Formats: sequence, structure tokens, C-alpha cells
Amino acid sequence: MKIGTGTAFVLAVLIHAVLIVSLALHISLDKPERPKENSGNIIHATFVPPAKGKPTGTKSAPAPKVQPVVKPEDQTQQRKQEELQQKIKKQREQEQQRQAAIALKKKQELEKKKAEEQKKLEQKKLLEQKKLEEEKKRQQALKDKAEKQKQAEEKKKAEAEKKKAEEEKKKAEEQKKAEELKKAEAEKKAAELKKQQAAEQQKLNELEDDILGTADGVEGGQGLGQGASAEGYGQKVRELIEQNWLIDSSMNGKQVVVSIEIDKDGMISNETCKGDEDVCKSALDTLRLIGMLPMPPADCKDCNQVVLKMTPKL
Repeated sequence: MKIGTGTAFVLAVLIHAVLIVSLALHISLDKPERPKENSGNIIHATFVPPAKGKPTGTKSAPAPKVQPVVKPEDQTQQRKQEELQQKIKKQREQEQQRQAAIALKKKQELEKKKAEEQKKLEQKKLLEQKKLEEEKKRQQALKDKAEKQKQAEEKKKAEAEKKKAEEEKKKAEEQKKAEELKKAEAEKKAAELKKQQAAEQQKLNELEDDILGTADGVEGGQGLGQGASAEGYGQKVRELIEQNWLIDSSMNGKQVVVSIEIDKDGMISNETCKGDEDVCKSALDTLRLIGMLPMPPADCKDCNQVVLKMTPKL
């Protein structure tokens, strides 16, 4: 078991104290030995008692002081005791120096440890501060990245909206141009149709003059001449329709059957058509455009109902 320096010092002091007490007891209890005769170190003293009676008027000499007899053994013991005390004193000084050195070393170690802990604490603080700054930079980087992404998205969205607006504007302009072109074409077609209708009307009027002419050249004639047939009247109606018929390439060669009721004045009613829908529509539209046919011959009983097989040809 290890003993501390303080405990060792106390034990050493106690041991020395016991030794000193033992020596003192030994000196006081031992009987002094009779000095040997012819010893050169012994001083013999004779005690002379004072004279009895009255003094003679002169002073007597003072009694000589008795010197204690010191034995050699006592001198040796005293010297040993002094040496022991010096040794104890030296040991105490050495122990104090050792304790002071230990205390200084402990203090230095404590200060060193404290300095190391302080250094570690400062390093830890620096590390934490560095981590905090790095985290702050990371957060700022994330924030900047998010901001850039947001700006990029907003820019992309703005560009998309701008592009969409431009496309819509372009589309509207194209639609407007198309409508204007369509309108111009429609106006052109209408003008051409009007011109064509005027020309056809003129032809119709001329045809009507031919058809409505009298057999004998006087007013009140029977029209189409005497003895006119339904077939001849139907052919005249066919020619009149074909002259006013507006057809296109999709209708070419598609035959339809047109039925028409005509009153005595040439008014059309109950017109019907069987066959291709587009061709029938065009034929009926032409009849409505014409509006009125030449009056059928008075002596033609079958001319009030005309059935025509018609095939548009370009």
C-alpha cells in the first residue's frame, strides 16, 4: 500500500520525537558513575563551610563556584542528541523543500492541465464557430440556390407566357388575315356570282323571250307553239337549270333526279331531289335562284310535273 508524502513526514517526525524522549529519559534515570582516580578530566572541588562567630570586620572571600562535572559519556550523548536534532531539522527542511517542490509541480501540472483544458475549450469554441459559420454558409447557399431556382422558374414562366401571348397574337393576326381573306374571297365570289347571275339572268330573259314567244306572233299565243310536248318543255327547263347551276369537281358525274311542280304561270313548288346530297342541294339552290320557269304550254297536260335526271359535268 502506498503512503502519501504528508503521512510519511508525520511518521518521521513522530519517530524522531520518540527517540528524543527516550534519550532524555535515559540520561535522567541512569546513576552517575564514580569517576576513576587519576582521571585528568575530573575536577575535584572541596567545600569549605563559613566560619562561625562574629565577623572580624573584614569581608571573607566569596565561595568559589562549583563547576558541574561532565562525564565523557554525557558529552557523547549530548553530541549525538545535537546531531540528531540537526538531522531532524535537515530532514524537515528537505521534506519542506520536497513538499514545496511537489506543491509547485502539482501547481504547474494543474496550470498546465488548466491551460490545456482552456486550449481545448477554445479549440472547441473555434470548431463550433467554424461549424456554425459553415452551416450558415450552407443555409445561405441553399437559400441562394432556391432563390435562383425561383427566379429561373419565374423567368421561364414569364417567357412561356410571353411566347403564349405572342402565339395567341400571331394566331389572332393569322385568324384575322384568314377572316379578311375569307371575307375578300366571299365578297369576290359574291361579286362573281352576282355578275354571273346577272349574265345568266340576261340569258334567262333571252331564253324566256324565245320560250314565251307566240306561235302566230301575236299577243295571247299559247307559248312554245302549238303541239308542244312535255319532253320538249322539260328539255327547256333542263337547259335553264344547267345554265344557272354552280357545280364543282366533287359533283362531277354524280347523277340526281329532280322533281318540280310548275303552275300555269311558271311558278315552282314542291321541288325535290334524290341522289347525292351535295349535288341535290346545289340543284335545288339553283331552282330557288331562278325562282320562276317559263309558262308551260296551255295544251300540255303533263308539263305541270317535270322529272329530270341530271348529271353535273365540268
